[in-house]
Amino acid sequence: MDEQSVESIAEVFRCFICMEKLRDARLCPHCSKLCCFSCIRRWLTEQRAQCPHCRAPLQLRELVNCRWAEEVTQQLDTLQLCSLTKHEENEKDKCENHHEKLSVFCWTCKKCICHQCALWGGMHGGHTFKPLAEIYEQHVTKVNEEVAKLRRRLMELISLVQEVERNVEAVRNAKDERVREIRNAVEMMIARLDTQLKNKLITLMGQKTSLTQETELLESLLQEVEHQLRSCSKSELISKSSEILMMFQQVHRKPMASFVTTPVPPDFTSELVPSYDSATFVLENFSTLRQRADPVYSPPLQVSGLCWRLKVYPDGNGVVRGYYLSVFLELSAGLPETSKYEYRVEMVHQSCNDPTKNIIREFASDFEVGECWGYNRFFRLDLLANEGYLNRQNDTVILRFQVRSPTFFQKCRDQHWYITQLEAAQSSYIQQINNLKERLTIELSRTQKSRDLSPPDNHLSPQNDDTPETRAKKSVSCTDMLLQDGPTTASTREVKEDEEEEE
Repeated sequence: MDEQSVESIAEVFRCFICMEKLRDARLCPHCSKLCCFSCIRRWLTEQRAQCPHCRAPLQLRELVNCRWAEEVTQQLDTLQLCSLTKHEENEKDKCENHHEKLSVFCWTCKKCICHQCALWGGMHGGHTFKPLAEIYEQHVTKVNEEVAKLRRRLMELISLVQEVERNVEAVRNAKDERVREIRNAVEMMIARLDTQLKNKLITLMGQKTSLTQETELLESLLQEVEHQLRSCSKSELISKSSEILMMFQQVHRKPMASFVTTPVPPDFTSELVPSYDSATFVLENFSTLRQRADPVYSPPLQVSGLCWRLKVYPDGNGVVRGYYLSVFLELSAGLPETSKYEYRVEMVHQSCNDPTKNIIREFASDFEVGECWGYNRFFRLDLLANEGYLNRQNDTVILRFQVRSPTFFQKCRDQHWYITQLEAAQSSYIQQINNLKERLTIELSRTQKSRDLSPPDNHLSPQNDDTPETRAKKSVSCTDMLLQDGPTTASTREVKEDEEEEE
Protein backbone atom coordinates (compact mmCIF):
# COMPACT_ATOMS: atom_id res chain seq x y z
CA MET A 1 0.00 0.00 0.00
CA ASP A 2 1.54 3.31 -1.12
CA GLU A 3 1.72 6.46 0.95
CA GLN A 4 -1.14 8.15 -0.90
CA SER A 5 -3.55 5.27 -0.24
CA VAL A 6 -2.69 5.23 3.44
CA GLU A 7 -3.33 8.97 3.66
CA SER A 8 -6.71 8.60 1.88
CA ILE A 9 -7.84 5.95 4.35
CA ALA A 10 -6.61 8.06 7.28
CA GLU A 11 -8.86 10.93 6.12
CA VAL A 12 -11.90 8.68 6.59
CA PHE A 13 -10.96 8.11 10.23
CA ARG A 14 -10.77 11.76 11.18
CA CYS A 15 -13.39 13.50 13.31
CA PHE A 16 -15.71 15.50 11.06
CA ILE A 17 -16.05 18.14 13.80
CA CYS A 18 -12.44 18.88 14.88
CA MET A 19 -10.80 17.26 11.79
CA GLU A 20 -8.24 15.58 14.05
CA LYS A 21 -7.49 11.92 14.70
CA LEU A 22 -10.38 10.14 16.40
CA ARG A 23 -10.32 9.92 20.19
CA ASP A 24 -12.94 7.66 21.82
CA ALA A 25 -14.79 7.37 18.53
CA ARG A 26 -18.59 7.57 18.25
CA LEU A 27 -20.79 6.95 15.17
CA CYS A 28 -23.95 8.81 14.21
CA PRO A 29 -26.72 6.22 13.68
CA HIS A 30 -28.23 8.33 10.88
CA CYS A 31 -25.28 9.26 8.62
CA SER A 32 -22.62 6.82 9.97
CA LYS A 33 -20.09 9.62 10.31
CA LEU A 34 -17.34 9.20 12.89
CA CYS A 35 -16.45 11.82 15.47
CA CYS A 36 -14.76 12.22 18.85
CA PHE A 37 -16.99 11.61 21.86
CA SER A 38 -15.89 14.85 23.54
CA CYS A 39 -16.63 16.87 20.35
CA ILE A 40 -20.13 15.46 19.75
CA ARG A 41 -21.00 15.68 23.44
CA ARG A 42 -20.03 19.35 23.54
CA TRP A 43 -22.02 20.00 20.34
CA LEU A 44 -25.16 18.26 21.62
CA THR A 45 -25.04 19.91 25.05
CA GLU A 46 -23.95 23.43 24.07
CA GLN A 47 -25.39 23.88 20.56
CA ARG A 48 -28.45 21.79 19.62
CA ALA A 49 -29.59 18.19 19.81
CA GLN A 50 -28.98 17.23 16.17
CA CYS A 51 -26.14 15.75 14.14
CA PRO A 52 -23.88 18.56 12.86
CA HIS A 53 -23.38 16.65 9.58
CA CYS A 54 -26.82 15.29 8.59
CA ARG A 55 -28.92 17.60 10.85
CA ALA A 56 -30.98 14.63 12.05
CA PRO A 57 -32.29 14.81 15.65
CA LEU A 58 -29.74 13.11 17.88
CA GLN A 59 -29.40 12.34 21.60
CA LEU A 60 -26.19 11.48 23.41
CA ARG A 61 -27.44 8.02 24.33
CA GLU A 62 -28.10 7.20 20.62
CA LEU A 63 -24.42 7.42 19.66
CA VAL A 64 -22.71 4.13 18.77
CA ASN A 65 -19.42 3.39 20.52
CA CYS A 66 -16.85 2.34 17.87
CA ARG A 67 -14.02 0.68 19.71
CA TRP A 68 -12.68 -0.80 16.47
CA ALA A 69 -11.98 2.70 15.09
CA GLU A 70 -9.13 3.18 17.54
CA GLU A 71 -7.50 -0.05 16.38
CA VAL A 72 -7.80 0.99 12.72
CA THR A 73 -6.31 4.39 13.56
CA GLN A 74 -3.37 2.73 15.30
CA GLN A 75 -2.76 0.48 12.27
CA LEU A 76 -2.84 3.50 9.95
CA ASP A 77 -0.35 5.31 12.15
CA THR A 78 1.90 2.25 11.99
CA LEU A 79 1.66 2.12 8.19
CA GLN A 80 2.44 5.80 7.89
CA LEU A 81 5.40 5.42 10.24
CA CYS A 82 6.71 2.41 8.33
CA SER A 83 6.38 4.23 5.01
CA LEU A 84 8.20 7.24 6.38
CA THR A 85 10.89 5.08 7.97
CA LYS A 86 11.46 3.11 4.80
CA HIS A 87 11.83 6.29 2.81
CA GLU A 88 14.30 7.67 5.32
CA GLU A 89 16.25 4.42 5.33
CA ASN A 90 16.52 4.46 1.56
CA GLU A 91 17.90 7.98 1.76
CA LYS A 92 20.32 7.05 4.52
CA ASP A 93 21.65 3.80 2.99
CA LYS A 94 23.51 5.61 0.16
CA CYS A 95 27.18 6.28 -0.29
CA GLU A 96 28.15 9.85 0.36
CA ASN A 97 30.72 9.81 -2.47
CA HIS A 98 28.94 7.89 -5.25
CA HIS A 99 25.29 8.13 -4.11
CA GLU A 100 25.00 4.40 -4.68
CA LYS A 101 23.26 1.91 -2.39
CA LEU A 102 25.47 0.58 0.37
CA SER A 103 25.91 -3.13 -0.36
CA VAL A 104 29.41 -4.10 0.89
CA PHE A 105 30.91 -4.22 4.38
CA CYS A 106 34.65 -3.58 4.65
CA TRP A 107 35.78 -5.96 7.37
CA THR A 108 39.13 -4.22 7.63
CA CYS A 109 37.70 -0.71 8.14
CA LYS A 110 34.50 -1.92 9.84
CA LYS A 111 32.55 0.34 7.50
CA CYS A 112 29.62 0.04 5.10
CA ILE A 113 30.51 1.02 1.50
CA CYS A 114 29.07 0.75 -2.00
CA HIS A 115 30.40 -1.52 -4.73
CA GLN A 116 32.20 1.37 -6.48
CA CYS A 117 34.12 2.17 -3.30
CA ALA A 118 35.12 -1.48 -3.05
CA LEU A 119 36.23 -1.76 -6.72
CA TRP A 120 37.40 1.70 -7.78
CA GLY A 121 37.68 3.91 -4.77
CA GLY A 122 41.33 3.13 -4.08
CA MET A 123 40.83 3.58 -0.34
CA HIS A 124 39.97 -0.06 0.31
CA GLY A 125 42.61 -1.84 -1.78
CA GLY A 126 43.59 -5.21 -0.31
CA HIS A 127 40.86 -5.06 2.30
CA THR A 128 38.54 -7.90 3.24
CA PHE A 129 34.92 -7.51 2.14
CA LYS A 130 31.73 -9.24 3.11
CA PRO A 131 28.17 -8.86 1.88
CA LEU A 132 26.33 -6.14 3.78
CA ALA A 133 23.21 -8.27 4.12
CA GLU A 134 25.18 -11.04 5.86
CA ILE A 135 26.74 -8.65 8.36
CA TYR A 136 23.34 -7.01 8.87
CA GLU A 137 21.76 -10.39 9.68
CA GLN A 138 24.50 -11.11 12.21
CA HIS A 139 23.90 -7.79 13.96
CA VAL A 140 20.16 -8.24 13.82
CA THR A 141 20.54 -11.70 15.40
CA LYS A 142 22.59 -10.30 18.28
CA VAL A 143 20.15 -7.45 18.80
CA ASN A 144 17.21 -9.85 18.72
CA GLU A 145 18.89 -12.03 21.35
CA GLU A 146 19.28 -9.01 23.60
CA VAL A 147 15.72 -7.95 22.81
CA ALA A 148 14.53 -11.41 23.86
CA LYS A 149 16.41 -11.07 27.14
CA LEU A 150 14.89 -7.63 27.69
CA ARG A 151 11.42 -8.99 26.92
CA ARG A 152 11.91 -11.76 29.47
CA ARG A 153 13.08 -9.14 31.95
CA LEU A 154 10.04 -7.03 31.08
CA MET A 155 7.72 -9.99 31.65
CA GLU A 156 9.35 -10.65 35.02
CA LEU A 157 8.91 -7.01 35.98
CA ILE A 158 5.28 -7.09 34.83
CA SER A 159 4.80 -10.23 36.91
CA LEU A 160 6.31 -8.46 39.92
CA VAL A 161 4.05 -5.46 39.32
CA GLN A 162 1.04 -7.76 39.18
CA GLU A 163 2.18 -9.40 42.41
CA VAL A 164 2.46 -5.99 44.07
CA GLU A 165 -1.01 -5.11 42.79
CA ARG A 166 -2.37 -8.33 44.27
CA ASN A 167 -0.62 -7.47 47.50
CA VAL A 168 -2.19 -3.99 47.42
CA GLU A 169 -5.60 -5.54 46.92
CA ALA A 170 -4.99 -7.97 49.76
CA VAL A 171 -3.94 -5.12 52.04
CA ARG A 172 -7.06 -3.14 51.15
CA ASN A 173 -9.27 -6.17 51.72
CA ALA A 174 -7.59 -6.77 55.08
CA LYS A 175 -8.20 -3.13 56.05
CA ASP A 176 -11.85 -3.39 54.99
CA GLU A 177 -12.15 -6.59 57.03
CA ARG A 178 -10.72 -4.87 60.11
CA VAL A 179 -13.11 -1.95 59.60
CA ARG A 180 -16.00 -4.39 59.38
CA GLU A 181 -14.87 -6.15 62.56
CA ILE A 182 -14.45 -2.83 64.37
CA ARG A 183 -17.89 -1.67 63.30
CA ASN A 184 -19.44 -4.95 64.45
CA ALA A 185 -17.58 -4.72 67.76
CA VAL A 186 -18.63 -1.09 68.25
CA GLU A 187 -22.25 -1.97 67.50
CA MET A 188 -22.11 -4.74 70.08
CA MET A 189 -20.52 -2.37 72.62
CA ILE A 190 -23.24 0.19 71.98
CA ALA A 191 -25.84 -2.53 72.49
CA ARG A 192 -24.25 -3.45 75.82
CA LEU A 193 -24.23 0.23 76.83
CA ASP A 194 -27.92 0.40 75.94
CA THR A 195 -28.49 -2.62 78.18
CA GLN A 196 -26.64 -0.92 81.04
CA LEU A 197 -28.70 2.22 80.49
CA LYS A 198 -31.92 0.19 80.47
CA ASN A 199 -31.04 -1.52 83.76
CA LYS A 200 -30.16 1.80 85.39
CA LEU A 201 -33.35 3.43 84.13
CA ILE A 202 -35.45 0.50 85.37
CA THR A 203 -33.96 0.93 88.84
CA LEU A 204 -34.47 4.70 88.80
CA MET A 205 -38.03 4.44 87.46
CA GLY A 206 -38.84 1.95 90.22
CA GLN A 207 -37.53 4.39 92.81
CA LYS A 208 -39.44 7.24 91.19
CA THR A 209 -42.68 5.21 91.11
CA SER A 210 -42.40 4.33 94.80
CA LEU A 211 -41.74 7.95 95.78
CA THR A 212 -44.52 9.20 93.49
CA GLN A 213 -47.06 6.84 95.06
CA GLU A 214 -46.13 8.01 98.55
CA THR A 215 -46.28 11.64 97.40
CA GLU A 216 -49.75 11.17 95.92
CA LEU A 217 -50.91 9.46 99.12
CA LEU A 218 -49.69 12.36 101.25
CA GLU A 219 -51.22 14.92 98.90
CA SER A 220 -54.61 13.18 99.05
CA LEU A 221 -54.35 12.99 102.85
CA LEU A 222 -53.49 16.69 103.11
CA GLN A 223 -56.36 17.59 100.82
CA GLU A 224 -58.74 15.52 102.91
CA VAL A 225 -57.56 17.14 106.15
CA GLU A 226 -57.76 20.62 104.67
CA HIS A 227 -61.27 19.83 103.46
CA GLN A 228 -62.23 18.68 106.97
CA LEU A 229 -60.75 21.86 108.45
CA ARG A 230 -62.74 24.03 106.10
CA SER A 231 -66.07 22.16 106.11
CA CYS A 232 -66.42 20.76 109.63
CA SER A 233 -67.80 22.68 112.56
CA LYS A 234 -65.88 23.00 115.78
CA SER A 235 -67.68 20.12 117.45
CA GLU A 236 -67.27 17.88 114.38
CA LEU A 237 -63.60 18.72 114.13
CA ILE A 238 -63.09 17.92 117.79
CA SER A 239 -64.80 14.58 117.37
CA LYS A 240 -62.76 13.74 114.25
CA SER A 241 -59.42 15.01 115.51
CA SER A 242 -58.48 11.68 117.05
CA GLU A 243 -59.14 9.96 113.74
CA ILE A 244 -57.11 12.53 111.86
CA LEU A 245 -54.24 12.25 114.29
CA MET A 246 -54.35 8.46 113.95
CA MET A 247 -53.95 8.85 110.18
CA PHE A 248 -50.95 11.11 110.76
CA GLN A 249 -49.41 8.55 113.10
CA GLN A 250 -49.82 5.83 110.51
CA VAL A 251 -47.98 8.00 108.01
CA HIS A 252 -45.13 8.69 110.43
CA ARG A 253 -44.76 5.02 111.30
CA LYS A 254 -42.91 4.61 108.02
CA PRO A 255 -39.57 6.39 108.59
CA MET A 256 -38.10 8.70 105.97
CA ALA A 257 -35.00 6.56 105.87
CA SER A 258 -37.01 3.91 104.04
CA PHE A 259 -37.58 6.36 101.19
CA VAL A 260 -33.92 7.27 100.80
CA THR A 261 -32.83 5.48 97.63
CA THR A 262 -29.38 4.35 96.68
CA PRO A 263 -28.18 6.64 93.90
CA VAL A 264 -27.43 4.97 90.58
CA PRO A 265 -23.91 5.97 89.49
CA PRO A 266 -23.92 7.82 86.16
CA ASP A 267 -21.00 5.86 84.75
CA PHE A 268 -20.75 3.32 81.99
CA THR A 269 -18.07 0.77 81.26
CA SER A 270 -16.08 1.60 78.13
CA GLU A 271 -14.56 -1.30 76.24
CA LEU A 272 -12.50 0.92 73.95
CA VAL A 273 -11.10 3.75 76.06
CA PRO A 274 -9.43 2.99 79.42
CA SER A 275 -10.28 4.96 82.51
CA TYR A 276 -8.10 7.72 83.94
CA ASP A 277 -5.41 7.07 86.56
CA SER A 278 -5.34 9.99 88.96
CA ALA A 279 -3.35 11.48 91.81
CA THR A 280 -3.72 14.50 94.12
CA PHE A 281 -1.01 17.09 94.75
CA VAL A 282 -1.35 19.46 97.72
CA LEU A 283 0.85 22.55 97.49
CA GLU A 284 1.48 23.49 101.11
CA ASN A 285 2.93 26.88 102.12
CA PHE A 286 1.90 28.27 98.76
CA SER A 287 2.97 31.84 99.59
CA THR A 288 6.48 30.66 100.46
CA LEU A 289 6.66 28.65 97.25
CA ARG A 290 5.70 31.75 95.26
CA GLN A 291 8.57 33.70 96.77
CA ARG A 292 11.06 30.99 95.82
CA ALA A 293 9.85 31.04 92.18
CA ASP A 294 11.19 27.51 91.61
CA PRO A 295 9.18 24.69 90.03
CA VAL A 296 7.56 22.22 92.43
CA TYR A 297 7.13 18.56 91.53
CA SER A 298 4.34 16.27 92.69
CA PRO A 299 4.91 12.71 93.91
CA PRO A 300 5.18 10.36 90.90
CA LEU A 301 2.14 8.53 89.52
CA GLN A 302 3.08 5.08 88.22
CA VAL A 303 0.90 3.83 85.36
CA SER A 304 1.92 0.66 83.45
CA GLY A 305 5.59 1.39 84.04
CA LEU A 306 5.25 5.02 82.98
CA CYS A 307 6.06 7.67 85.57
CA TRP A 308 4.03 10.89 85.53
CA ARG A 309 4.30 13.97 87.74
CA LEU A 310 3.05 17.53 87.88
CA LYS A 311 5.51 20.35 87.38
CA VAL A 312 4.03 23.48 88.97
CA TYR A 313 5.38 27.04 88.87
CA PRO A 314 3.63 28.72 91.86
CA ASP A 315 4.63 32.19 90.64
CA GLY A 316 4.24 31.49 86.93
CA ASN A 317 6.67 30.59 84.19
CA GLY A 318 8.40 32.82 81.67
CA VAL A 319 6.52 35.88 80.43
CA VAL A 320 3.54 35.24 82.75
CA ARG A 321 5.65 35.13 85.90
CA GLY A 322 3.92 36.90 88.75
CA TYR A 323 0.54 36.86 87.00
CA TYR A 324 -0.51 33.25 86.36
CA LEU A 325 -0.19 29.85 87.97
CA SER A 326 1.62 27.57 85.48
CA VAL A 327 0.92 23.83 85.58
CA PHE A 328 2.53 21.16 83.37
CA LEU A 329 2.41 17.36 83.19
CA GLU A 330 5.77 15.63 82.74
CA LEU A 331 6.55 12.10 81.56
CA SER A 332 9.65 11.35 83.63
CA ALA A 333 10.00 7.67 82.61
CA GLY A 334 8.47 5.62 79.84
CA LEU A 335 8.83 4.21 76.35
CA PRO A 336 11.62 5.59 74.15
CA GLU A 337 9.30 6.50 71.28
CA THR A 338 6.82 9.38 71.19
CA SER A 339 3.24 8.47 72.10
CA LYS A 340 -0.01 10.38 72.52
CA TYR A 341 -1.72 10.47 75.93
CA GLU A 342 -4.80 12.22 77.24
CA TYR A 343 -4.49 14.19 80.47
CA ARG A 344 -6.62 16.32 82.73
CA VAL A 345 -5.52 18.86 85.37
CA GLU A 346 -8.05 19.97 88.00
CA MET A 347 -7.77 22.65 90.69
CA VAL A 348 -10.09 22.03 93.65
CA HIS A 349 -12.42 24.78 94.91
CA GLN A 350 -11.80 24.72 98.69
CA SER A 351 -14.47 27.14 99.84
CA CYS A 352 -17.26 24.64 99.17
CA ASN A 353 -17.68 21.03 98.24
CA ASP A 354 -19.24 21.78 94.85
CA PRO A 355 -17.17 19.92 92.22
CA THR A 356 -18.72 21.97 89.44
CA LYS A 357 -16.66 24.97 90.59
CA ASN A 358 -13.37 23.13 90.12
CA ILE A 359 -11.12 24.44 87.35
CA ILE A 360 -10.52 21.65 84.81
CA ARG A 361 -8.14 21.72 81.84
CA GLU A 362 -7.84 18.69 79.59
CA PHE A 363 -5.96 17.96 76.40
CA ALA A 364 -4.11 15.24 74.44
CA SER A 365 -0.43 15.61 73.52
CA ASP A 366 2.50 13.62 72.15
CA PHE A 367 4.89 12.91 75.02
CA GLU A 368 8.55 11.97 75.03
CA VAL A 369 10.49 11.02 78.14
CA GLY A 370 11.40 14.22 80.00
CA GLU A 371 8.90 16.33 78.03
CA CYS A 372 6.26 18.57 79.64
CA TRP A 373 2.89 19.63 78.29
CA GLY A 374 0.41 21.85 80.08
CA TYR A 375 -0.79 25.37 80.58
CA ASN A 376 1.36 28.46 81.06
CA ARG A 377 -1.74 30.48 81.97
CA PHE A 378 -3.59 27.96 84.11
CA PHE A 379 -5.19 30.50 86.49
CA ARG A 380 -4.65 34.08 87.56
CA LEU A 381 -2.72 34.37 90.80
CA ASP A 382 -4.60 37.43 92.04
CA LEU A 383 -7.90 35.49 91.89
CA LEU A 384 -6.79 32.32 93.68
CA ALA A 385 -7.80 33.46 97.16
CA ASN A 386 -10.83 35.55 96.17
CA GLU A 387 -12.32 32.77 94.05
CA GLY A 388 -11.84 30.18 96.82
CA TYR A 389 -9.05 28.06 95.33
CA LEU A 390 -6.39 29.13 97.83
CA ASN A 391 -7.14 28.16 101.42
CA ARG A 392 -5.93 31.15 103.41
CA GLN A 393 -6.03 29.33 106.73
CA ASN A 394 -3.52 26.62 105.86
CA ASP A 395 -2.10 28.33 102.72
CA THR A 396 -2.67 25.38 100.39
CA VAL A 397 -3.71 24.80 96.79
CA ILE A 398 -5.00 21.36 95.80
CA LEU A 399 -4.40 20.02 92.29
CA ARG A 400 -5.52 16.72 90.81
CA PHE A 401 -4.08 15.31 87.63
CA GLN A 402 -5.32 12.39 85.57
CA VAL A 403 -3.74 10.63 82.61
CA ARG A 404 -4.64 7.70 80.38
CA SER A 405 -3.80 6.04 77.09
CA PRO A 406 -6.29 6.88 74.33
CA THR A 407 -6.98 3.17 73.64
CA PHE A 408 -6.66 -0.17 75.38
CA PHE A 409 -4.29 -1.24 72.59
CA GLN A 410 -1.78 1.45 73.58
CA LYS A 411 -2.23 0.65 77.26
CA CYS A 412 -1.48 -3.04 76.57
CA ARG A 413 1.56 -1.98 74.57
CA ASP A 414 2.83 0.07 77.54
CA GLN A 415 2.19 -2.84 79.89
CA HIS A 416 4.04 -5.24 77.58
CA TRP A 417 7.03 -2.88 77.51
CA TYR A 418 6.96 -2.63 81.31
CA ILE A 419 6.82 -6.43 81.67
CA THR A 420 9.79 -6.72 79.32
CA GLN A 421 11.74 -4.25 81.46
CA LEU A 422 10.90 -6.18 84.63
CA GLU A 423 11.91 -9.50 83.07
CA ALA A 424 15.23 -8.02 81.92
CA ALA A 425 15.91 -6.66 85.42
CA GLN A 426 14.94 -10.02 86.93
CA SER A 427 17.34 -11.84 84.60
CA SER A 428 20.12 -9.42 85.57
CA TYR A 429 19.51 -9.99 89.30
CA ILE A 430 19.42 -13.76 88.85
CA GLN A 431 22.73 -13.61 86.96
CA GLN A 432 24.31 -11.56 89.75
CA ILE A 433 23.05 -14.05 92.36
CA ASN A 434 24.45 -16.99 90.38
CA ASN A 435 27.80 -15.25 90.02
CA LEU A 436 27.94 -14.64 93.77
CA LYS A 437 27.06 -18.27 94.46
CA GLU A 438 29.87 -19.43 92.17
CA ARG A 439 32.36 -17.13 93.91
CA LEU A 440 31.17 -18.33 97.28
CA THR A 441 31.61 -21.97 96.27
CA ILE A 442 35.14 -21.28 95.02
CA GLU A 443 36.13 -19.47 98.21
CA LEU A 444 34.73 -22.24 100.38
CA SER A 445 36.62 -24.81 98.33
CA ARG A 446 39.88 -22.86 98.71
CA THR A 447 39.35 -22.52 102.45
CA GLN A 448 38.71 -26.23 102.79
CA LYS A 449 41.86 -27.12 100.82
CA SER A 450 44.06 -24.74 102.82
CA ARG A 451 42.68 -26.19 106.04
CA ASP A 452 43.37 -29.75 104.88
CA LEU A 453 46.95 -28.91 103.86
CA SER A 454 47.85 -27.01 107.05
CA PRO A 455 49.72 -29.03 109.81
CA PRO A 456 47.68 -29.94 112.88
CA ASP A 457 48.08 -27.83 115.96
CA ASN A 458 48.95 -30.14 118.89
CA HIS A 459 48.33 -27.42 121.42
CA LEU A 460 44.59 -27.46 120.68
CA SER A 461 42.32 -30.22 121.69
CA PRO A 462 40.19 -31.97 119.02
CA GLN A 463 37.08 -30.80 120.81
CA ASN A 464 38.06 -27.14 120.31
CA ASP A 465 39.20 -27.58 116.70
CA ASP A 466 36.49 -29.62 115.05
CA THR A 467 33.29 -28.85 116.86
CA PRO A 468 30.14 -27.93 114.89
CA GLU A 469 30.27 -24.45 116.36
CA THR A 470 33.82 -23.96 115.08
CA ARG A 471 32.91 -25.17 111.58
CA ALA A 472 29.88 -22.87 111.48
CA LYS A 473 32.03 -19.88 112.57
CA LYS A 474 34.60 -20.64 109.86
CA SER A 475 31.90 -20.93 107.18
CA VAL A 476 30.28 -17.71 108.28
CA SER A 477 33.65 -15.95 108.42
CA CYS A 478 34.50 -16.99 104.85
CA THR A 479 31.06 -16.07 103.66
CA ASP A 480 31.26 -12.61 105.22
CA MET A 481 34.72 -12.06 103.79
CA LEU A 482 33.51 -12.95 100.29
CA LEU A 483 30.27 -11.03 100.46
CA GLN A 484 32.12 -7.84 101.32
CA ASP A 485 33.13 -7.74 97.64
CA GLY A 486 29.54 -8.21 96.40
CA PRO A 487 27.91 -5.69 94.01
CA THR A 488 25.11 -4.39 96.26
CA THR A 489 23.81 -4.68 99.80
CA ALA A 490 20.52 -6.13 98.58
CA SER A 491 22.35 -8.81 96.58
CA THR A 492 24.52 -9.66 99.63
CA ARG A 493 21.42 -10.11 101.77
CA GLU A 494 19.86 -12.41 99.17
CA VAL A 495 22.99 -14.57 98.99
CA LYS A 496 23.10 -14.96 102.77
CA GLU A 497 19.50 -16.05 102.85
CA ASP A 498 20.09 -18.51 100.01
CA GLU A 499 23.01 -20.02 101.84
CA GLU A 500 20.93 -20.48 104.94
CA GLU A 501 18.19 -22.14 102.94
CA GLU A 502 20.64 -24.50 101.26
CA GLU A 503 22.17 -25.53 104.65
